[in-house]
Parts: sequence; C-alpha cells; structure tokens
Amino acid sequence: MHRIPRRLRAAPAAVVASAALALACQMASQPAGAAVLQTFGPGTAVGVATNAAHFELNTALASDWIEGGLLFHASGTTANNGCGYAGIDCYDAVSDLSPAFSGNYLATAGANAYVSVRRAGGGTMVGIEFAAASGYQALYGYWVTYAGGARTGSGNFAAGPGAVLGLHDWAGFDEVRYFAFSAPGRQAGYSAPALDEVRVDVPEPGALLLAAAALPGMALARRRKRRRNSRRDVGGV
Repeated sequence: MHRIPRRLRAAPAAVVASAALALACQMASQPAGAAVLQTFGPGTAVGVATNAAHFELNTALASDWIEGGLLFHASGTTANNGCGYAGIDCYDAVSDLSPAFSGNYLATAGANAYVSVRRAGGGTMVGIEFAAASGYQALYGYWVTYAGGARTGSGNFAAGPGAVLGLHDWAGFDEVRYFAFSAPGRQAGYSAPALDEVRVDVPEPGALLLAAAALPGMALARRRKRRRNSRRDVGGV
C-alpha cells in the first residue's frame, strides 16, 4: 500500500480539494474513449512514480526480471540472454546495442521481439515512462498497451536513442509491450528493443474518487459560464 507522507496526512481541506481539482482537470482533458496519450520527456506522463526500475542488479541478464514491483519479460530469440549488460551484448559490436545507455538495462532481439512491462502483483497502470533504445543505429519504436488481454492502444515513433517515451491513459492498462524496428512505421518484423529507467504511476483509489466527485461540479461551472457569456452576447447586440 502506498503510504501518505506524514506532512500530508493533516492537509487542509482546501489542499485536498485543489489536488482533486487538478486531477479532475487532467481527466476531463482526455475525452472518453480517447486513445492512449504518447509523450516525450521526463515527467510528461508520470509525475510522482509509484514504481521504478533501473536494472543495475540484473547482472545475470535475467528474463523474467522483477524490480520495484514491476515484472519485465523479454521475448525473442535472445530473450535478454547475453543482451542488456554493460560490455556484453548479442550483436557484432558492443556499440551496436543501446549506445545511449550505461550500466545494466533490459534488451532483446528476434522476430517480433518485445520487452513487456507489467505490475508484478497484477493491476492497472495509468502512466509509464522509460528511456527507449534499439539494437539499430536509429530508433524506430512501436508500443502496444493492453488491459485484460485486450489491446487498448498502439503507436509508432521515431526519436534519438535514449529518448524518454511516456504513455498515459486514465482508463488504465495492465501491460505495455515495446518493439524497435529497422525502419519507421513498422509493426512487425525483426525487432531489437532496449529500455532503461522505467517509472510507473499507479494513482491512489481515493484520489480517483475525489477527482470523479469533482467532475460534476466542473461541468456545472462550465454550463453557468456559458450561460453568462450567452447573456452578455445577447445584451450587447
């Protein structure tokens, strides 16, 4: 269970309401049924991380790997066996794999190979960020999110190696799969993904309830504002 910092336990009602309002605004800005939001840069999809992984203790190049309450699985022919550890890789030269990373990280390669991220105990994530790289010189990534085995979103991107990819969806997802191909726009073929510095956001259930409770009030305020503006427009004619 995520502990509430002591200094926030006795927070004034106004502070709690303000936090709920901010969360509600974020929820309202994402329409119902909207696709998973893709962002780039630290802090764009995850504010305060509830789970994180850095792979520095993954010296055996293990897959599956559990760290920070997260479960990582690397598919593919190499399945992280010989990949993803500083100075060791499964390609012709060490520099061929993830030159953006130092130390340990998680990587794999093979036909349609991907790295999967889940919560180790199961459950939903609403945001994830990770440094993305590839076994290829250029980074052409592809991601897919799932909830209960059903695909909820997917997308291609092109970026510099080590770019921080963010994914966010208030509806939640329970798995992210990351691929890296040799050309832009691909969704199948030989893939060589690598990732590091993973951060995940799992919001407090109470925060979601507060935000949900705040949404009707926000909707009422918007209607009243529209009515006032409409009256002003009529009066000015």
